[in-house]
Amino acid sequence: MVKALERVRSSEMSFREASRYYQVPKSTLERRVNEQNKIAVGGKKHLGRFTTTFDTDFEEELVTYAKDMESRFFGITCRDLRKLAFDLAEKNNVEHRFNKVTGLAGKKWLRLFLKRHASISLRQPEATSYARAAGFNKPAVDRFFSLLRATIDKYSLDGSRIYNADETGMKTVQQQHSRVLALKGKKQVGAMTSAERGKNVTVVCATNACGHFLPPFFIFPRKRINPVFMDHATPSSLGFAQENGWMTMDLFKSYLEHFVNIVKPSKEKPVCLVLDGHSSHTRNLAALDFASDTGIILLSLPPHTTHRLQPLDVCFFKPLQTYYDRFIATWLRNNPGRTFTEYQVAEAFGDAFGKAATVATAVNSFAKCGIWPCNPSVFSDLDYAAAETTDRPLPACPSNQNSSSKDQLDSSA
Repeated sequence: MVKALERVRSSEMSFREASRYYQVPKSTLERRVNEQNKIAVGGKKHLGRFTTTFDTDFEEELVTYAKDMESRFFGITCRDLRKLAFDLAEKNNVEHRFNKVTGLAGKKWLRLFLKRHASISLRQPEATSYARAAGFNKPAVDRFFSLLRATIDKYSLDGSRIYNADETGMKTVQQQHSRVLALKGKKQVGAMTSAERGKNVTVVCATNACGHFLPPFFIFPRKRINPVFMDHATPSSLGFAQENGWMTMDLFKSYLEHFVNIVKPSKEKPVCLVLDGHSSHTRNLAALDFASDTGIILLSLPPHTTHRLQPLDVCFFKPLQTYYDRFIATWLRNNPGRTFTEYQVAEAFGDAFGKAATVATAVNSFAKCGIWPCNPSVFSDLDYAAAETTDRPLPACPSNQNSSSKDQLDSSA
């Protein structure tokens, strides 16, 4: 519209030529040139027949406020925004057509407000605990990256020698269901599952920044392992039994042995393994000694930061869970009358693992976390905004290098 107005006013084009060339209505172009539109002036757009309740600058402040509150994990709802608009109009003696009985701006005002400001939209938030909001703060993250950078420089590491390992729980029932076609208006639509809650199997996954995924490590909630559990599993996978299906100190040492057998690190050419701060990782004397002897440099993430700093958490486990749930749904459909149990978990996980464990996923996850390439500036000040709501002291961060097991334990305490 702006260019069309310029060409017509400079007599370079007629109304008809400019309308056809710039794809704008001829009548609208005539009104703008003759200044017959009292609301929309020049090339400025306007939604609706009337002027807005608030001017442009005021609405931009509302948009900025909404973004700031969302970054602090206290996002405002549509009703909150309507209430805020009404209160501001009343307080500032702005002429408005809002409902004074309900004390809210109208739904039409909200709809047009969102159209005018495309930078914000209505989103479904994810639950984030107070500990995570407070834990992901700039001092803790900066300290982690300083340890990471020092480790990379000291041992001349590259992406092929920086690994991340983490546990995830795979249940024998689906965590989410795909939408299905059903009778319109039906109040409740169901989907078949094997049980109400199901049993949980812990699986340890690991990958490096170049996309090399290690075979999974299964921990079944049993007292003794049954070899049948590992039928159709990913080649070279290992299965262990633990009464509750949890990671323990002994099992973590067994996992490090599995890691060494696949990766083949050495003291001359060590690898860095990024882990969360679980006690089985950071306070495990036998595992720390084994890591030190075999050339594994353990680097612990700061507390409550895995949702931002752990590559597997950030980009891998969600698609893995989606493929896993799809396999269960297909299996139940093809095996009517049977239930999905721990005997099928390894097979289902192997199918999902083969689809989710891609090079692009690994590379993007490490880059998004700023681990490789090492880039602390991947997080902006806005990412730390939620932590500013608390003045809690900075938690202790476990040491990164395991040259001495005693030093590791002391620094972790």
